[in-house]
Amino acid sequence: MKVLVIGFGPHSSGAEAAEFYNSYGHEVVLCEQGPKDSYLPQASRLEEEGISVRFEKLEASEVKKYDILVKAPSIPLGLAILRNAKEVTNDLAALLKHPAVEKMKVVVIVGSKGKTSVASAIVHGLNLMGARAAMCGAIGVSGFHILRDIIEKGDDAYTHLVLEMTNWQISDTDYFLYNRWPTLDCVLLTRQADSARSEKKEVYRIFGPWVGKALVYRDARQTFVSNVNFNKKNIAVFPTVWNPYKNREPLESAYEVLKIFGYHKKDIAKAFSSYKGIPHRMEQVALKNGILYINDSAATLPESVLFTMKMIGQASIHLICGGSDRNNIDPSGMRYPFKMASSIILLPGSFTDKLVAIMERTGRRFLGPFGSMDEAVLAAKREAEARIAEKPNSTQIILLAPGSPGYGMFDSEFDRGDRFKDAVKRLG
Repeated sequence: MKVLVIGFGPHSSGAEAAEFYNSYGHEVVLCEQGPKDSYLPQASRLEEEGISVRFEKLEASEVKKYDILVKAPSIPLGLAILRNAKEVTNDLAALLKHPAVEKMKVVVIVGSKGKTSVASAIVHGLNLMGARAAMCGAIGVSGFHILRDIIEKGDDAYTHLVLEMTNWQISDTDYFLYNRWPTLDCVLLTRQADSARSEKKEVYRIFGPWVGKALVYRDARQTFVSNVNFNKKNIAVFPTVWNPYKNREPLESAYEVLKIFGYHKKDIAKAFSSYKGIPHRMEQVALKNGILYINDSAATLPESVLFTMKMIGQASIHLICGGSDRNNIDPSGMRYPFKMASSIILLPGSFTDKLVAIMERTGRRFLGPFGSMDEAVLAAKREAEARIAEKPNSTQIILLAPGSPGYGMFDSEFDRGDRFKDAVKRLG
């Protein structure tokens, strides 16, 4: 079979799709229209595996040559390309089409904020209570990764799947499934959903007759009912009166999902007692000589950086940020994080160039860009130590929160976070 993958996509998800089909003997081409320099390490690795990587504009007529077209997340496809394709899919549609999924309990998390944390807490709880659960979707774990496990380990590889889906993933997957979804046991619309975004028709498209239970925040129920033709008997609102985690997300929402699946309150509490959060998301790496190191490499947008810094509060923050600008990110979103930071340490990349322009106009001091994570961490450490010398009892935090994807200097934001943790270890 001839397979065409469109785009590397976020988290190298397109590359993982190419490797998936290639590993099963298919002829695979990955076509990327972005700048070649941004993808050279990934492209070289794929070509060594026998996958053809092309950096050029895709002509709609050429799509006819392929048996299947695989769309990487966030990569737009024109109508002409879709009409010429024999079959189109993405990672989630390919996963949900597998017959083994019908035997599993499937949870989908939708909404504009908080999806990853809720999905992570659900999976943590399920696995500690004896299930075999996995999560994938917008968090950077491709559905092809889970699908490979199912193919290689058999239908019993997992008992539960937890999918985090953005609006565009819902729209794409609905199209690729021809509006015929498998059974989704529970679909949760997050409490933090931004009303201006969550009320778009894309997010409501998933709530069809295939959904067993729709879990909706209590104050949003009326809006939900007015937008969705859904059986009211199958709508559950949260938080319920007996929820012990009220206003403590992600545990508040995760608790409600686990209760729907019949788990006992005491068992859930025991499982949640060991929940430490998501790797690369506000992950406390080390406390050394009065300096706390936090890995927030998954903060790939300025809004995420701002959220993290507000969560940290009044501490002295030495912010390591910057990187590539694959998605035309608005750098102005970093203005407020810059005001909150005690010092700013930059990693190189096209997004960093925009940040430098902002700081040069305002006269804001910054360090770098540095050519390695070790250099950036060491520079941040020196800034923190200088503050400790001035105020011996002050709290100093070195925060990796780039505000941009992890491409260019790193394979992904996860690789970037791992490099940060390694650099912290090497400090001694």
